[in-house]
Amino acid sequence: MNVFEGERIILLPVFNVMILVYLGCLLLILYYLYTKNYSYWESKGVPFEKPFFLFGNFAKIIAGKQHISFRIREIYNKFNTPYVGIYIFNQPNLIVRSPEILKRILVKDFDKFVNRKIALNEDVDPISAHTLFSSQDQTWKNLRVKISPVFTSGKMKLMLPLMKECASNLVNYVEKHSGEVIEIRETTKKYAVDIISSCAFGINSDCFKEENSEILTVATRLLDFNSFVRSFSIFSFFFAPKFVDIFRLTFADKFASNYLINVFNTTMKERKKQKIVRHDLIDLLNNLKQNETFNDNYKFDDIKMASQAVSFFSAGNDTTSMTISFTLYELAINPEIQNRLRQEVRETFEKHGDFTYEAVNEMKYLDMVFNETLRKYPLTTFLNRKSATKYTFEETGFTLDEDVAITVPVGALHYDPKYFPDPEKFDPERFSDENKHKIVPYTFLPFGDGPRNCIGQRFGVLVSKVALAYCLKDFAFEKAAATSVPLQFEPRSLFMVNKKGLYLRAVKL
Repeated sequence: MNVFEGERIILLPVFNVMILVYLGCLLLILYYLYTKNYSYWESKGVPFEKPFFLFGNFAKIIAGKQHISFRIREIYNKFNTPYVGIYIFNQPNLIVRSPEILKRILVKDFDKFVNRKIALNEDVDPISAHTLFSSQDQTWKNLRVKISPVFTSGKMKLMLPLMKECASNLVNYVEKHSGEVIEIRETTKKYAVDIISSCAFGINSDCFKEENSEILTVATRLLDFNSFVRSFSIFSFFFAPKFVDIFRLTFADKFASNYLINVFNTTMKERKKQKIVRHDLIDLLNNLKQNETFNDNYKFDDIKMASQAVSFFSAGNDTTSMTISFTLYELAINPEIQNRLRQEVRETFEKHGDFTYEAVNEMKYLDMVFNETLRKYPLTTFLNRKSATKYTFEETGFTLDEDVAITVPVGALHYDPKYFPDPEKFDPERFSDENKHKIVPYTFLPFGDGPRNCIGQRFGVLVSKVALAYCLKDFAFEKAAATSVPLQFEPRSLFMVNKKGLYLRAVKL
């Protein structure tokens, strides 16, 4: 063995030790850089939930052990302060518990909290970038002004005949299965897809007639939480925006979005060619485009117009079916409430001879039942905002830094016994004329509040009430052996979805 070989044998262990030291130092630096934010809320003097390394306060959600709504509610209930700090991964997020402060964020000082804390990459996902849900700053403001006339009560009244046609198909389907146990969520999803296909795209999807309806499959793919890719994408848009850029993710399924865009564009061309008028979303958007002037701040092109239809479709079909199915579920396990509501439905129908726009809006108990469903099963269990600048809350003197995420804990507020006593109980009387004025403002937020509330609220409420009125007039919904009591929610879904489905028996009266 020569001298050099001896030196190499001696140096190799030293070199390996140095590599390990360097790697250890690098890991320590990365650990410090990642976790340094974990002192953010403590440095601000804000009460906070202690984070778990890497995942912050969302470890149970990421592991699929807890639904996001229950995790937020769990943290909300541990504190009795105006707000509480949490960490989503290593990013600080403020859960606001105080209704007075929520009023500032959503309404009074809305200009400081215009945007959602959500990923936005127009190059990768132009559809999402031009929807009211995701768009930001002036784009959102211009788009909101432009789209608002589409959802007036007058426009909804014109769409009612299309809704009633779909409701009749729903009733016919339920009648065919009278006495049988049906999965009510799947049934109401067919109704929702039929209505939105008709009102947004001007087509008859015939979901009740075609078991393998192509557009129903597309609707399922749009925001399919059973798909790992879709769940990962949607989670990333809200909580890990860097992944959106790295993996070039889209909010809605790309195949489904492209399918709907093609349907929209084809229908638009056919309408112009044959001069068809249906008073649906396509007609309304087309009228907006035709009436644009040179000075308009936001002008429609093909993508921007199609974005509204895709957004309308994706936002409407799951939320509508979810609300109708949960209402029928609660009525099935509370038959006395169902009987009272049926009496009102029948009396109103006899008075008007039909379920007219005025008749649907006249039913007070239906409205009470519907609102109690939205309280117990909110369409979205949290709202998301971010601060546009440093902002000091007058109530506490706390200054929130620019670009910090804010969570409005809708589901937790709806279940706070301070605002809604015995919150697990389904009690429509909370929303009676006598009691509804007692509800503390900004504690009941099923559609959000302020300038960025849900623009489709009128549409969603009308579509759901029409379905309930049609069904309850002639059918009783009952519990069956397969009915889950209580419900157990799928932790991977952003929405409230029962793990084992929603099974009820429908009986013709």
